[in-house]
Amino acid sequence: MKKSLKTVVIMLAIILVCGGLLAILSDLLYVSDNERIDRAIQEIYAGEDVSLNEDEVLDFTDFNNDTEDGVIKSAYKLTNGDYLVLSTGKKGYSNGTVTVYVAISVDGGVATVKKVVENSYTAQTLMSKLSSYYGEFVGVNSSNVGTIDDMKVSGATGSSRAVNNAVITAIEFIRTKIGG
Repeated sequence: MKKSLKTVVIMLAIILVCGGLLAILSDLLYVSDNERIDRAIQEIYAGEDVSLNEDEVLDFTDFNNDTEDGVIKSAYKLTNGDYLVLSTGKKGYSNGTVTVYVAISVDGGVATVKKVVENSYTAQTLMSKLSSYYGEFVGVNSSNVGTIDDMKVSGATGSSRAVNNAVITAIEFIRTKIGG
């Protein structure tokens, strides 16, 4: 009886210590949505003085009703005139998703991808194979967006399909909203 009581007390002490550490670390390591956006902007525009134009948050609610391959999570106009779109591509491996930030410039009525940065993913495998894949989207625009459908990463076809859908969704959103 004494042995089992001692075991229970030790287990409770371990649980309390781990719970306290988890609570402290979750506060210390918390990253807000604004911080995530700022980090994406820093990665995309390294060395440039670019930030969100807080007055120009784009409305995407109507657009999400019309698409089945992707969803716009947020969209902003940046201080340099570009657009930053957080887009989730569907139909990945095991019906998973990939969420990416897509920086898009609009010039002469054409929306062009400047850079793609991964934000998160669910139910995807082989994501490490996609690290160099994001660079292939640079220069894709609203007039040649159909070429994205042919892009695949060997061994990570499902995951690359979700990324393709995210980028296509972002370009189509800017094209319809801005006319690019």
